[in-house]
Amino acid sequence: MIIGDYNQAKIVTLTDTACFLDTGGEADIYMPIDEVPEGAARGDKIEVFLYNPSKDEVKATTVKPSAAMGGFAALEVTDSTSFGVFLDWGLPKDLLVPTRNLRADLSPGDIAVVKIVPDFDGIGVVGTCKFDELFDDDFSSLYPNKKVDILVFGISPLGARVIIDNRFQGLLYRNEIFEKLRIGDSHTGYIKKIRDDGLIDAALQPQGFLAASKEARTIILDALEDSNGYLPLNDKSSADDINSTLCMSKKVFKKTIGGLYKEKKISIEPDGLRLLR
Repeated sequence: MIIGDYNQAKIVTLTDTACFLDTGGEADIYMPIDEVPEGAARGDKIEVFLYNPSKDEVKATTVKPSAAMGGFAALEVTDSTSFGVFLDWGLPKDLLVPTRNLRADLSPGDIAVVKIVPDFDGIGVVGTCKFDELFDDDFSSLYPNKKVDILVFGISPLGARVIIDNRFQGLLYRNEIFEKLRIGDSHTGYIKKIRDDGLIDAALQPQGFLAASKEARTIILDALEDSNGYLPLNDKSSADDINSTLCMSKKVFKKTIGGLYKEKKISIEPDGLRLLR
């Protein structure tokens, strides 16, 4: 029985008002009857998530929280107390982040990026915002230009600090970010370089001109379709205008529209681009 994670459980009692499960612990675990999967019967095994509604109580649910033991998530603060803050992770009982696990003061409505870890007694779970020493350092599954999921957990003078594939620590450099990023934002990213210091250089765009241009081509054509076939941008537009409209560099934009022009997909007019249908 692992609290704060998914478990296989056998239905041992099932009535019109209650369901009890055998998860391998000393006592059967209660689950609300309205969460029992349709068609399930006594003796069936189902997957459930176990959590602590209170310190001495364990309940089961088929509702999936935002993260399980060992996972990271960006969660909204619901309450702030003298002993910590509570976060909405999708279950009836909010997730506690004890004061000692906080990086900074948080108020209701703020977004906190946390890792789900065992509580101090080892019988439940809490969240921690102090996870710099908890990242995976086995990079064998990573390689340059690999497509990954990233979660922003910090902003520094160098750029955005990110969690990669729910396991690794990485950095997006400020001069390669073409959109406003905030803590808690999730994106698709790409591996640039695996560094000797245990960090990973990442990017929001595919690496190499051919890869970046392929993505830029789709973005430009989709933007033209969405704006009735015309965009007020061309190779004379400012880098800021291109960035704010399409989230790409001027260099990639110019090379990509040059290719689309040669393919007769677009025309380049004095004041913008027009889609050729």
